[in-house]
Amino acid sequence: MASIFILGGGFGGLAAAHELRSRLPDNHDVTIVAADDHFYAGFAKLWDLVGMRPLEQGTASLSALERHGIRFVQTRITAIDPAERRVETEAGSFSADFLLVALGAGPGPKQYLQLHGATHDLYDANELPQMRADLAHLDAGRLVVAVLGAPYKCPPAPYEATLLLDEHLRGRGVRDAIELVVTTPQSMTLPATGPEISHLVADALKDRGITLRTQQSVQAIDANTRTVRFTDGGQLEYTLLLAVPKAVPPQVVAESPLAGKGGWIQPNRETLRTRFEGVYAAGDCTASPPPKAGVFAEAEARVAARNIAAQLDDGLGDRFDGTGYCFLEFPGQRASALEGHFFAEPPEVRLAEPDTETFARKQAFETERLRDWLDVGVT
Repeated sequence: MASIFILGGGFGGLAAAHELRSRLPDNHDVTIVAADDHFYAGFAKLWDLVGMRPLEQGTASLSALERHGIRFVQTRITAIDPAERRVETEAGSFSADFLLVALGAGPGPKQYLQLHGATHDLYDANELPQMRADLAHLDAGRLVVAVLGAPYKCPPAPYEATLLLDEHLRGRGVRDAIELVVTTPQSMTLPATGPEISHLVADALKDRGITLRTQQSVQAIDANTRTVRFTDGGQLEYTLLLAVPKAVPPQVVAESPLAGKGGWIQPNRETLRTRFEGVYAAGDCTASPPPKAGVFAEAEARVAARNIAAQLDDGLGDRFDGTGYCFLEFPGQRASALEGHFFAEPPEVRLAEPDTETFARKQAFETERLRDWLDVGVT
């Protein structure tokens, strides 16, 4: 009998756990260790923000994992010893035959996120009630969506947010009185997709009267004066600011022997194996080339899980080929899929015209995972 510990209860962790459970006999133990007791798709926060649907309707309890033969331990991980495949947590020490690290990425740098008043972390679900309240009272002025640094999670999200906010403000009849601005430190909207798609996204923003400011590296945010200061000496006053935090490796990862350059784990990008025997890593906590997005964390984690299963049953493993997709949502409940090969140099990515069918595909993506992983809607 083997014990497999999966660290993290997000897209990667849940996909890996179910993949392993479907492939292995019941005498092998599969355990997820995570600090949070719930799961939701990150893009659902934007639907909540603009009043499309409360986040609670797309949130599920990880306690449902037990019904699938997957043990769930809710606790904070304090240290990882990959050589011994041991994990220290606030609930005690655990050892395993295999470890899969799928802890995602955290926000940073911290000095930008001491936000208050009309200044919020767009990605923080806990701030949604106050963000909605501030948005409801916004009748004039300047609304800024600012990317604070790269990499950041879900590259299309700042532009999705800006487009959906534009639609929301138009629906309230106040858009003409509000300047809508999105800033990024990068040279184009979506560098991983190349200049052509980046220009298409920039044109979509321009068509809605949204100002795009590229190569704008944020030096500081003064929430008292409602001013963003940039490293080039420029500044931008705002009425409401929604900030997109730079992604950093979780502290427990950065301080572990797993950490490579910049604190990220650097597994083999095809097998997801680390340099430690029996230890794998997938998703946003790695330096893997695909964008930091749930769909890629899921794809990588499934490959890692298949390779763990292959080691146990002498079967064939699998390799991640770098292909995948991200959704890019547009007003009018339309969406496009950014699909391509992210291991290619440069990446080969396609963007179709947005339509309602792809938006329905995005909805189904969420529905299927909540149902299959955590029994949402199952009677």
